[in-house]
Amino acid sequence: MSSTVILRVLAVAHGLGFGGAQISTLEFFELLRNKIELKALVCEGADKRFISAINYIGVETYKASCSITMNYPVINVDSMKKLIEWANVIWITDTEYSVTLQMKRIKNVPIVAHLRSYALVCPWYGALYGFREPCLRRCSAWRIIRCKQGINLELAKIGLLSSIRARLYWLLDFAKGPSDYYRWSRLMSGVVEAIDGFVAVSKALWDIHVSHLLGLGSKPFSIVYNPVTEPLGYVKPAPREPYGDYIFYASGSNPDKGPHLLLEAWSTVFKEFKDLKLYIVGCKGSWVEMLAKKMNLGNVVFFGRLPLDEYYRLMYRARAVVMPSIWPEPFGRIPVEANRLGVPAIVSSAGGLPETIVDGITGYTFRAGDVNDLAKKIMWVLERDFDREEIIRYSYEKINPHREVEKLIKFFESMISYGGRV
Repeated sequence: MSSTVILRVLAVAHGLGFGGAQISTLEFFELLRNKIELKALVCEGADKRFISAINYIGVETYKASCSITMNYPVINVDSMKKLIEWANVIWITDTEYSVTLQMKRIKNVPIVAHLRSYALVCPWYGALYGFREPCLRRCSAWRIIRCKQGINLELAKIGLLSSIRARLYWLLDFAKGPSDYYRWSRLMSGVVEAIDGFVAVSKALWDIHVSHLLGLGSKPFSIVYNPVTEPLGYVKPAPREPYGDYIFYASGSNPDKGPHLLLEAWSTVFKEFKDLKLYIVGCKGSWVEMLAKKMNLGNVVFFGRLPLDEYYRLMYRARAVVMPSIWPEPFGRIPVEANRLGVPAIVSSAGGLPETIVDGITGYTFRAGDVNDLAKKIMWVLERDFDREEIIRYSYEKINPHREVEKLIKFFESMISYGGRV
């Protein structure tokens, strides 16, 4: 791109929730704000914490009316014509895909979609995998039916659904699956074609998208990892700080994240390490706590949602952080957060998780769904003396925030010249 061209990026970020996608977007905003011209378009009902953080960073923000269809934000940009005309790149930061068609009618501006989930390839994200290996075939009504049925049966095994209710849902899925597929197909019609380039948060995520969406592999793309800078705003790691006497889990009570597998593995680990504790954050009062009591597990401590300063201090002192996800995680912030603080992470082989650590140096990868392998890797961590300083160093070699933001900028720049041909 010519050095005389100024990069003017309009970031579309619905902000209706405040999770990993929003935190990662804010981290990018912080790193981008002095490098490019950046403005943000958010929903009028955006989370106050999200808006407050954008204002603190100093990014000029505009609000548009929004509605929700099938958990997808639908943003009305009819009154944002001047803002769209100002931009020479539109950056869809999350799942606001349907806005692309409206924007293309206003200006033929290059549109980059940031892929952080599977929302672009399937109307019900869980239907991608059914608690098993990710489906690599194009979405269809029948596939949604079968995957939903598989998930309901798996929830019955865990105890989250009664067998009677699981069978009822199994029958209802024959109607719900096609209905969801039809509504989603209408909502997403023409959207992929309107997007000019893609940024994926992991190679695994991109590969799954390419397998689902025919022709996607011919479009420009870049793998840009989330920068993960937030933990250092709360904890300044000391290289020689000793580890505590507990394993740390903070991925929530969603069965996708595999907390029940961790409890099974803990029943083995605890027999060998009697003084060790398992801290489970965000699951107090949930089915996970009830399952732990039912299994009569010792040394398991449950926490509710914690303030971020307390959350990161607990993570910092942990012996290891575990993320035992069953589903193919698009990225997985938690292992990187742990490594930033010098704490080893144990992750499943699902999705992009193996891309976030250096196996054997900043943690270990276990076979997704394999309780015995998970227990073994936890015990490997406990039997080894990890070097906090070495983990931090390798973490930044693996995923360097400044390198990732430069990759994002270069991709935006490349889309300006590419945009002249779309």
